Amino acid sequence: MKLSLIILLAFSLSMDAFSLSLAYGTLDFSETKKRRLALSVGVFHFVMPILGMAVKHYLELLFHMSLDIVTFVLFVYIGITMLKDSKDDSNMAIDMGIKDILLFSLAVSIDSFTAGIGIPTFTLIAPLLFSICSALFTYLGLYLGSKLHQAFGRVATVCGGAIFILLAFVYI
Repeated sequence: MKLSLIILLAFSLSMDAFSLSLAYGTLDFSETKKRRLALSVGVFHFVMPILGMAVKHYLELLFHMSLDIVTFVLFVYIGITMLKDSKDDSNMAIDMGIKDILLFSLAVSIDSFTAGIGIPTFTLIAPLLFSICSALFTYLGLYLGSKLHQAFGRVATVCGGAIFILLAFVYI
């Protein structure tokens, strides 16, 4: 696989992480949480394509349901939660624990797993580029989302929740 195609794939795989991070960035996250989330997404985008390459021949036997349904449910849940939280006049800070960070990272990296299945030969270059690109895009989305929240307040959070729900329907 040519390097230019791997780079293009890395950018396209990072777009969902960016858009969801933009929505999450409208919540009041500390700089530490932003870094942890970006790092976690990067790690998942490294591991998932490797797993995809490793189970390439066994995928049809292992998964009898579409992962898109799981992603749909997660995104709708997150979107509705954000919409409900936007009506609360208290601080918009959400304590995102390790479980939440891991679930978010998994949700945005499932497509890297399938991309790993499509990579013709085992290579660490693709997962490494996926990881770096997705971590940077995640951090950028969180940063820009927080700037939107500062400028537009609850309206940005409502928009973020709506984005999650709309993206959920893309996966269905």
